[in-house]
Amino acid sequence: HERQARKETVQVALQQAPGAEEKRFTVQPGQTVLAVAEQSGLAIEAGCRMGICGADPVAVLEGLEHLSPCGDDERATLERLGLAANTRMACCARISGPVRISLEPERRAAAPVHAAAARFDAAIRHVVIVGNGIAGVTAAEHVRKLHPQCEIALVGREKFPLYNRMGITRLVYGRSAMQGLYLLPDAWYDEQRIGSWLNTRAERIDLAGRTVALGTGEALPWDRLILATGSASFVPPVAGFGAAGTFVLRDAEDAMRIRAHAQERRARAAVVGGGGLLGIEAAYALLKLGLRVTVLERGRWPLQRQIDERAGTLLRDYLSGLGMQVLVESEIERLEAPDGALKTAVLKDGRVLACDVALLCAGIRPNVELARAAGLAVNRGVVVDAHMRTSAPDVYCVGDAAEFEGQVYGLWPACVEQGAIAAANAMGEARTYAGTTPATILKVVGADLTSIGRTVPGATDQVITYEDAKARRYAKLVVANGRIAGAIMMGFPNESALVTGALKGGTDVSGRLDALRRGEWRVLEQAEG
Repeated sequence: HERQARKETVQVALQQAPGAEEKRFTVQPGQTVLAVAEQSGLAIEAGCRMGICGADPVAVLEGLEHLSPCGDDERATLERLGLAANTRMACCARISGPVRISLEPERRAAAPVHAAAARFDAAIRHVVIVGNGIAGVTAAEHVRKLHPQCEIALVGREKFPLYNRMGITRLVYGRSAMQGLYLLPDAWYDEQRIGSWLNTRAERIDLAGRTVALGTGEALPWDRLILATGSASFVPPVAGFGAAGTFVLRDAEDAMRIRAHAQERRARAAVVGGGGLLGIEAAYALLKLGLRVTVLERGRWPLQRQIDERAGTLLRDYLSGLGMQVLVESEIERLEAPDGALKTAVLKDGRVLACDVALLCAGIRPNVELARAAGLAVNRGVVVDAHMRTSAPDVYCVGDAAEFEGQVYGLWPACVEQGAIAAANAMGEARTYAGTTPATILKVVGADLTSIGRTVPGATDQVITYEDAKARRYAKLVVANGRIAGAIMMGFPNESALVTGALKGGTDVSGRLDALRRGEWRVLEQAEG
């Protein structure tokens, strides 16, 4: 079956922009447009690789019918971006036949009017959204769809409009700064009549007076308030942190400060504390900047929350092959900067590592100070119900700052879904949130690692594993009641989309388990059909 699949090829023509010279390729079916573009050397941005962030839209000039169907998440992203009907997200669109594609998408002529906008509540005149990340912008977008008249104020502490936060490691090693990271054209805010307050701090919420006091001294009135205050990097108590050369990485300015310091100090070596997703991607960025990099993971393998030990071992070997040292069961005790600039990192086991840069990637801490000071119920995050409502009337919370049923998701897909649901409920509709399936995609070149859903099996679950040790390919499926409940896919860039689609779609795979044990992933494509 696999030998037959390898014989099949399709023709793909890519161009950087309409009218530019085309590059033609012969590829195997099942590859994404993004994979083909990256392999061809064409300039294309990529973010979450799930069609949700909106980083890689393309225009399909011919052969739209030869791409995999557009899923709900991808469709919602394209609608948010206001792009033409022939647009697809390159990371989602899998090729099954000949296509011609331009990497520059076309704008939609006019945004459709949402049917619900005809019955808006005229008493809602002012909506304030604190936070202009993806959760806040999504909320603003859906408020406007549902209410054509209200004033929308979008308050953001960063100086940049919405950008692809999952691509910020590129700012460490890349040459084009913020270019390519912005996810919406400048005109979008004016077209949607959304007032954007950049580089502005929300200082205080007055629940009784229904205002938000800004750091500028102004106050914004609100009839509905949506908090999308996000999160900050968690900094463990490490002695010496704060000296020149010590950093966290949470936003674009963090990344640019790291790049500037590395150049100013002619940095040679870096230590990254934390072997999670951000830690590994940040370490790879520092490696590309030319530094020797050591990653410290306090667990027994990297990405311990997302993958099992076998995948962790393969990943560690792969990262070592790139030139990155990964030390497991290791933590920083203190950082030493005798002349004010970082020189060494001392580990808890006594080892000493010379370094000019120390980057702590130890997780996130929800930004709840504003909500707590206003008297809202706060646990780890701002406590919300299934409607994304807080403990105060007409106040909602979404994204990294929101805690739903004891969980803070900290995931881009959750931010998008929560933003849309909060906006709908704030405008008088009734929508509920049921949680988000966790998904991790590692964006280190060549790793091709996806983890989704529940990867630790329960007592009654079936586990399917497939491995090609020479090629460093490994797959693990957790199957519950005949359906995929979780998966780890390493070295399967094309097949991961099939597994993810089957999991999200609740596909019954009980009759295909033997084929999956043999690594025949195309049976999931048949199931999709």
